[in-house]
Amino acid sequence: MSRRAGPVEGVFERVAGSGVWYVRFRINGKLVRKSFGADRNSAVAYVEKARTLRRSGDGYVPATAKRPPRSFAEIAAIGTGTTINELCDDALRFSLRNHRDKQNPPTRIASIRAAFDQRPAESVTPLEITAWLEGLGVEAGTEARYKSTLSLCYREGMKNQKVTTNPARLVTNRRVPAGVLRYLLGAEEERLRSTIERRFPHHMPELVIALNTGMRKGEQYGLLWTDVDFASRRLMANNTKNGTPRTIHMNDDALAAMNDLRKMAIGERVFNIRENRTWWYEAIKDAKIANFRWHDLRHTFCSRLAQAGVNLKVIQEAAGHKTIAMTSRYAHLDHTTLQNALAVLNRPTVAV
Repeated sequence: MSRRAGPVEGVFERVAGSGVWYVRFRINGKLVRKSFGADRNSAVAYVEKARTLRRSGDGYVPATAKRPPRSFAEIAAIGTGTTINELCDDALRFSLRNHRDKQNPPTRIASIRAAFDQRPAESVTPLEITAWLEGLGVEAGTEARYKSTLSLCYREGMKNQKVTTNPARLVTNRRVPAGVLRYLLGAEEERLRSTIERRFPHHMPELVIALNTGMRKGEQYGLLWTDVDFASRRLMANNTKNGTPRTIHMNDDALAAMNDLRKMAIGERVFNIRENRTWWYEAIKDAKIANFRWHDLRHTFCSRLAQAGVNLKVIQEAAGHKTIAMTSRYAHLDHTTLQNALAVLNRPTVAV
């Protein structure tokens, strides 16, 4: 006999006639159940308050039976609990200690402070976070990075036992339009190289390494000389998008460019990212190349491998894509493999 399904929400007796009352409801998709013993009135009041706050958004309904639902007015009156500002302090310390990017995470954390400041961290809802992200007026990718930083604040808070939930995890990232892949055409590259040789010759190795390794900008400009192994022709990228260090192989052109840079080396860093913000845009403008970003050099790297018929799995490994689905964006450029595959359909030539 099939088991009778329990109530989804509301006040109920777990065993009919027992006089032991429970409440049961869902908050952000998680089932919460709490026992009130023989006190049915308290059970009714509890679930009605949770429903009202969930519907109105005027308070905090925890996804655990250990904490009671409270309105924002009640939270303010209590005046206790860890604030967002405290979580930001912890996240900032973590970021400065573990992230090579010392500029963008602190900037995003400052924005979080300005938006939520002394709000009790447990009172912030996913709906509020979504509204804040939309109000930033930034592109979808940047919005996702702000959400990730807020999530870091809560993760550190949970690790330090200051909060029990992470509402940022329940916020869905805005979909990033796929757009059209932009890569450097042959004539454009000739103009760009000519411009760089004429105006910024000492930056030519940066272009060559980008075109021949496909590194992300953060990976390339985060390189230290200790990350470069000339003997094995390998680079170790630690500042990766996925958070996992990866090995990058250098071909002859990339190795030669890296040797040129070694002759000009000053300090522990291979590149100076601050200079990239000036010479690159001037070079693109001078070479009359429209709608082209530094990241499009990475697209150029992947596109040229695909056009040469290189296996998508190899391209995935070379580019450091987390999934093959990201690499498959370049599959339509692989004309060589497609033509060879279609050749099997040719009718055999019959000797006369």
